[in-house]
Amino acid sequence: MISKKKITGKILRKKNTKKPSSSKIKQAIASDSQKKRIKKKENKVSNKKGSETDKPVFFGLIERVPRWGAISSGASRWLWLTVIVVIVDQWSKSLIIKRLNEFDSITLFPMLDFMRIHNAGAAFSFLSDASGWQRWMFTTLGIAVSAVIFMWLRNLPARGQTLLAVSLAFIMGGALGNAIDRVLWGHVVDFIRVHYQQWFFPVFNIADSAITVGATLLILDTLLNRKS
Repeated sequence: MISKKKITGKILRKKNTKKPSSSKIKQAIASDSQKKRIKKKENKVSNKKGSETDKPVFFGLIERVPRWGAISSGASRWLWLTVIVVIVDQWSKSLIIKRLNEFDSITLFPMLDFMRIHNAGAAFSFLSDASGWQRWMFTTLGIAVSAVIFMWLRNLPARGQTLLAVSLAFIMGGALGNAIDRVLWGHVVDFIRVHYQQWFFPVFNIADSAITVGATLLILDTLLNRKS
């Protein structure tokens, strides 16, 4: 038998517990979701500010530091062109060094010879008669240019600027190829001589050709972007 006190107690508790209305429930849910949205916005703003403060600027060229652990970043997938230019350049120079002495030549076509020339200066034998300091100046310049181009490639978009990326890869390969010569020999090995009758173009190599191709593509990319 249940006593009358227990029954009256249950009745009183039921009377004291009032169910909240549906409008109050909706207001509570809306306020809770609004608080969550505000927290998400605050987190996004704080993360954005933190990333902006961590972005170094290198002569206005680099806007962010890429993830160096990544396999590829930006347009660095075009660096295979740089590697090919360096390999072909050094391979061709090694063949010339093995088979020709300095100033020796081999006629391939009426307007094309292979002639081994040692150039201690820059293009067109600039500063070739200096006392030797130009060796390390041009070596440092070539490495510095290659480093800037490397960072430039990694910060380019992966798609959409193929012509610019290819031009930079060619220039970087040529700069590194000649820099390796200066470190190993103290001079650049040139061997391609183009001529016509009594006219002779300055002797050059594969690295010089890559730099010329890269510079031409770079100018073309600039003109195309200017028109667009």
